[in-house]
Amino acid sequence: MLSPVPTHPPIAGNRARILALADGLMAAGHELHFAWVALEDGDRIAMMKHFDGRFTELKYQVPKTVNGVSARLRRSMLRRMGQASAHVWGVDDWYDQGLTAQIRALQAQHGFDGVFVEYVFMSRALEAFPAEVVKVIDTHDRFADRHLHYLRAGKQPEWFATTQADESKGLARADVVVAIQDSEARLFAAALQGRARVTTVGHLLDMSQSALLANMPRAVFVASANNINVDAANAFITGALPMIRAEIPDFELWLAGDVCRDALDAPGVHKMGRVDSVAQTYARGALAVNPVRMGTGLNIKTMDCLALGVPLVVTESGSRGLENLRGRAFLTVPDDDPVAMAAEVVRVLRNEELRSGLIREALAAARAWNAEQLANLAEALRPLTPSTTRKAIYL
Repeated sequence: MLSPVPTHPPIAGNRARILALADGLMAAGHELHFAWVALEDGDRIAMMKHFDGRFTELKYQVPKTVNGVSARLRRSMLRRMGQASAHVWGVDDWYDQGLTAQIRALQAQHGFDGVFVEYVFMSRALEAFPAEVVKVIDTHDRFADRHLHYLRAGKQPEWFATTQADESKGLARADVVVAIQDSEARLFAAALQGRARVTTVGHLLDMSQSALLANMPRAVFVASANNINVDAANAFITGALPMIRAEIPDFELWLAGDVCRDALDAPGVHKMGRVDSVAQTYARGALAVNPVRMGTGLNIKTMDCLALGVPLVVTESGSRGLENLRGRAFLTVPDDDPVAMAAEVVRVLRNEELRSGLIREALAAARAWNAEQLANLAEALRPLTPSTTRKAIYL
């Protein structure tokens, strides 16, 4: 298996997604080997322990398509010219050709029946496996023209974006393409036109815990330090927070995670930093907020609140892919409406019956969601018949 993102520590939504999917595969009876390409820092010891020794760190060298002199000069020139193409990558630009031999050696050693590749920009790894191996890409996001979402919002694009043609090229290497939400599944299916089977497997939820909420005028926002989350925290702090405190003077916003590093300081803001338990963190407040104002994929923070039974006020961007749950399992406000955000937070804090209803509906929605996603995951692995040894690998 191989993933450019570690599972431990699970301090960001994409890490939580990969970990939950890995655990879901193992719970379904598959023997799973996790191979990690270290594009970012991770806890090797924790991953080795979690996967019971079935863990490999593959050697990775940043390709010249990323950090070569000509590549960097080209992007610098395009940025100075204000060209959006400065933020576009080829689907294989981040793939180190040296990975292929390492993956083939793993396959020769273990004889995997199926392979999961995390992200389309690692899809070239699928070519290292024999034809009989079931090849799955877990997309996480739609990366075609992803940079345009940032530019339209006046933000600097970050991480990966590619063209529609290149994304389709990468996805077509798979037998099965896993989307994280239905709207993206429809786009992938339209682009692929039958070259791969497309299914939706959303974030698998841990239903083993629930948050015993504090009866305090306090909202919690748990997030990593990416620009979208920092923007969200600061928009809430400068916009909704003063209006809420005008109505409820002792109201506090408790921030947890690496978002604390770049979030503004203000009266009523309490920063917890990294935390060990998401459930215990949400239990510090009476509700959660998710004020993100842009993004793609599925927002894992919102899903965690459903699984834990936490009343939530969330923006439209923060609840994308969950439109059928708006107004029922959580309350939704427009992306750029701090007045609406403040009003809904105040309403939740002042209405115990509303909070109880949101808790009940969130947990019910989470249970139904998990049942659907587990069924879709089984469908994605349908070619792995019971007669096989059922070994799976993440890439």
